[in-house]
Amino acid sequence: MSELTDILTGAGLVGMGAGQAATEHDAFGGSTLLVAGLLAVLGAQEAEKAAAWRVADIRAMQELLGDAAPEVGSGLMLGELDAAWATLSDALIVHHARVESAGDRAADAGILDFYRKSCARREVIWPI
Repeated sequence: MSELTDILTGAGLVGMGAGQAATEHDAFGGSTLLVAGLLAVLGAQEAEKAAAWRVADIRAMQELLGDAAPEVGSGLMLGELDAAWATLSDALIVHHARVESAGDRAADAGILDFYRKSCARREVIWPI
């Protein structure tokens, strides 16, 4: 874990615990603190793998699109990765529609497999 994820996880656990305790005296305030803590823990999970899942998806989409893959930047900042991901995702959706129309079951299966793996890479675990 990185320092950021350690901080977010710690703050989240404290927030969830304090929120649960506070609900005995202030249901709204306690619930609000509990949700803030929960969001911090979920944010920590995303922060830990934010770049990794994007890079893996980008590479996989480029492979699926082959020569039809649009040019994207090579930056590693999350904004740059998100821009590349969005460009490739749009291209993959158009490509997938063509594949389905053509009845190419093998290519369709490969794209569906990518979608499943992409979702798994982005999964966050509900901590409660």
